Amino acid sequence: MRWQLYAIAAVLCGAGGCPHGAAPSRPALAVNQTAAASASSVKPGAERGTVESDPSCAGGESIAVFADGVEHGRVCKADAATRGLTVIDLADDWTPAVMAAQPDGRIPAYHATYVSLANEKVEAGGDLEDALGELYGIVPTLAVVRARLADTKRHDCWAAIDASPVAALTKPYGQDHKLVIQSALYRWKALNAQLERARDKRGVADIAALADVPAYKAQVAKWKPLDDLHRGILAAQARLDCEDFLIDEKVPGTFTWRTGAAVELFQRRNFLIPNSRLDGETRDALQLDSRELDFRLALRILRERVVDATGLIEDGTAADGPGAVLGRMLDPENMRGARGHEAPLPSGAPDLIHPATEAAAKALGWTDPDGVAAFLAAHTGSYEVAVALPAVPAYHATHMELEAVIDRGDVWYDETPKHRTVKHRPTLVLYSIEGDLRRPLVRWPTTIGGWADVRQPGGDVVQKWKESDVGARVWRELYAGPTWTPPPTTPDRDLVRNLYNGHWRLKTEAFGPGAHSAYGLVMLINNKEIKKGNTVDYDDNGIRTHGSSTVTSIFNGTSHGCHRLYNQLAVRLGGFLLHHRNHVVQGEQAIAYRRAVHYKGDYEARVDSKGFLYELTPPVPVRVTKGNILSKRKIPPTNSAPARP
Repeated sequence: MRWQLYAIAAVLCGAGGCPHGAAPSRPALAVNQTAAASASSVKPGAERGTVESDPSCAGGESIAVFADGVEHGRVCKADAATRGLTVIDLADDWTPAVMAAQPDGRIPAYHATYVSLANEKVEAGGDLEDALGELYGIVPTLAVVRARLADTKRHDCWAAIDASPVAALTKPYGQDHKLVIQSALYRWKALNAQLERARDKRGVADIAALADVPAYKAQVAKWKPLDDLHRGILAAQARLDCEDFLIDEKVPGTFTWRTGAAVELFQRRNFLIPNSRLDGETRDALQLDSRELDFRLALRILRERVVDATGLIEDGTAADGPGAVLGRMLDPENMRGARGHEAPLPSGAPDLIHPATEAAAKALGWTDPDGVAAFLAAHTGSYEVAVALPAVPAYHATHMELEAVIDRGDVWYDETPKHRTVKHRPTLVLYSIEGDLRRPLVRWPTTIGGWADVRQPGGDVVQKWKESDVGARVWRELYAGPTWTPPPTTPDRDLVRNLYNGHWRLKTEAFGPGAHSAYGLVMLINNKEIKKGNTVDYDDNGIRTHGSSTVTSIFNGTSHGCHRLYNQLAVRLGGFLLHHRNHVVQGEQAIAYRRAVHYKGDYEARVDSKGFLYELTPPVPVRVTKGNILSKRKIPPTNSAPARP
């Protein structure tokens, strides 16, 4: 496209140096460009993508301009937007907007931890899984990609393994198939020994060739699926071992907790649904080249930097779905939409994020693993680049009229807990309001309430229905790095973790702040406005819209009444609101929560901050629909059921 071409030195600096001044500002962001970097914002007479030669940015800084994988001079950072360029921060201390330092110097308390985890650093005694946080909203740094691409031992290990047998696995095998796989292994060993003797006796090349011998045709037919299963499991385990994820199985080819744990670590590292199963997407990933997996990570990292730099949120989910970047789908299928909501919404915004990401990748020369490796070898430390990207939509503004609609989908008010396969899952749709046009920007899967364990005043635990409130609400309080203070109804047993070595500990990660907290990395309170004369009070019934690390619940489960989002999408939503909604930075909100927990030991839960608060001014309207109530009962059940075992 023409906008990708640069007219190098078409506009030269005058004697006084390049134009300079304060960088275009955006609420709560210090360095990146805003939605103002659109075609309409380019200075009259300035060609899109033009740069200065050897600029002297008095009082500011100059940054390199890239196109087609080559540096084409430099531009004053403060002047980049007016020349149709977008500044992308590629530094290893980058954080998304909600975690960034504020103009007044205040920084969310979770900022330092985010940066540490993004660099895959964990505290002494921490687990490897703590460092693999991409699936939970912690975007890794390019230093991580640089190290992985340079790990020749790992790449050589992968290359030495024929992973094609993984393709023959036809089921999402997991630890619950342990006995099935073990039985199949015993039968394979017996048949394989018999057929190997027959092969040797007849002098044929392999056992499969015995299928042409009538006396062995039936045996080979029984042996073949057993052999496919055995070799597929072995190949998968071999590649997991290359990652140092697999604790040696006592019997290779079986599927115990060791293989299940290794599969989940692999899924976490490669942005796959963490179900510990060899599902289709995991099997596909295990067959790829290891450098290709690292390349896809680089593209996902670049995507979030582009989102932060442009203020985009439009990912195609409101229209025809997310697109590919350089022919690669960057998200697992379950993250690309909600079941039962596949048809495009009227006037739904097309995918803007992935075309912008692809344009940035091409500009930087990140079109294959070698291109990324070469770029990262030449650029280390903190740095920014300027690239030409497609113009952001004309309706983007510093303050946009927005509305969120949470469709509760199919609802079943059963008298007692009952498993339901919901055809139409809950969704969250964010609209921009442009006069008479309500434009859907995104449509994301979410959750509503259901049956959950509740502690009674006397200490007994039962299941009760946890309802998601219906009606008009607002988002006024946006928390970055939120914490969770369990209500008295939360059973003590839900607040401790079994270490499976005879010991238990307090589940501190659930309190937060952190990606694995009950509220994830970003939380919005669903307040109800209560007008009293000329004043407005905000009622908090405990319902939130928030990120979550319980990934599988978002596409297939319920909550305690809140509307969960994938953590990375909750972070995007928070960043979009800070880009495009007036707000006041309130900072960390101190509290003094203490609770004694008595289960498998005695513990004290302590929370000292609610998180870093941004107050949206005015609040964003939210409407929660009642959904499709499919049960005969039309109101939530009030009875109790036995607690889950």
